[in-house]
Amino acid sequence: MSTDDELTAALSRAFDGAAALAPDPVHERLAAGARRSGLRRQRRHVAAATGALAVAVLGAAAGFSAAGYGHSGADAPAASGHARMSEQRFNELLTRLLPEGTLQPMDRAWSGGRDPHGMGSMLVFDDGAGASMLQIEVRYTGDPVDRVTCVDGFNVPSDGCERTVQPDGSVLIVDRLRSVNVPGLREWHGVWAAPDGRQVRLTEYNGQASTPVRDAPPLTGPQLAALVASPLWTEAFAALAPVTGAPGATVPGATAPADARPSPLPDSAALLDKLTPLLPAGTAVDVRDPSRTRLGLTVDGRRSSLMVAYEPPSQSGLDELAALPQNPPTPLEVREPLPGGGTVVVNAFGNGKTATDVLLRRVVTVHYPDGAELLVNEWNGEQFHDAAPGTPALDLAALKAVALSPSWRS
Repeated sequence: MSTDDELTAALSRAFDGAAALAPDPVHERLAAGARRSGLRRQRRHVAAATGALAVAVLGAAAGFSAAGYGHSGADAPAASGHARMSEQRFNELLTRLLPEGTLQPMDRAWSGGRDPHGMGSMLVFDDGAGASMLQIEVRYTGDPVDRVTCVDGFNVPSDGCERTVQPDGSVLIVDRLRSVNVPGLREWHGVWAAPDGRQVRLTEYNGQASTPVRDAPPLTGPQLAALVASPLWTEAFAALAPVTGAPGATVPGATAPADARPSPLPDSAALLDKLTPLLPAGTAVDVRDPSRTRLGLTVDGRRSSLMVAYEPPSQSGLDELAALPQNPPTPLEVREPLPGGGTVVVNAFGNGKTATDVLLRRVVTVHYPDGAELLVNEWNGEQFHDAAPGTPALDLAALKAVALSPSWRS
């Protein structure tokens, strides 16, 4: 077993039940498809901002790669001129910023040393009112600050979010989310993001794994904001390297890779214009929501939401297509080659990573041979997070026919 496999197994055992909270990669893409920023870029944001504990449980061994932050696998060498920070020193900084209590690092959850751009850990903090899980990460990213936003309540139930722009141009977010799967579980996020790509993210829970033990997480909103925005993290950033091509980052001789530059994305209204005539005869459309590229439709008395997303050709899309054969399919997944290259993936999901009963979502993803991607998904409900069981308005065969129409490429 590889080191990463051992770490993942150990963390999964330590947090029994957390995997059920993890956003399935395809589910992340469904939520991401509601955003006009593009499937891949917003998948990073949604994965980092929802179900962060379980994502970390499953991905911490890979340098938090499950949250979309890039590097995974073997240890990366330290960037030239950047001395690594130890886990002990990192936790000392964190302890100085927390209220009075005890902080217990999780065994081998430290991600420092595997990625020159970031470091972080998972820990248990107990202020005397109930031990609660924390996930902390300090990182250089390539994200413009205007893309660092509150999680859309369409995707995840929310108890409110404050986003403020500081005088120096940095963004500060306190986001209070509720678990879809675990009653009473609260997931609060503090995010500080600077124009040069620096980010500090802390996720706190009102308990551990899937077990709430208190009404709210241990840090209040103001405490959470003060922690992530603290100047003490300057020491941690000094041990990290900026991301090549990040906005405002100064890396001598660096240029942004082609895939890092924003691709032109199709207009949401234009996508809905293409989607509507592809619907089967007898389909009634009563909601048209360009903000999320979503239609509300009814067939024979059955009502569902239908959402479409398209990502233009890219190297990342080509990489995903090439890696598809190595990725194990989910229980109800069917993959078929496309004439001329590419793959269509037809799938259905319940809650969690492998759940098939009850079914809540249906999705068809088309991976084109040039690296473009199209995703069409359907659920019973108005918001993404309130999907309900029941026979959908369109079955998987109808969704597949919609997704494979040549009009998407015209």
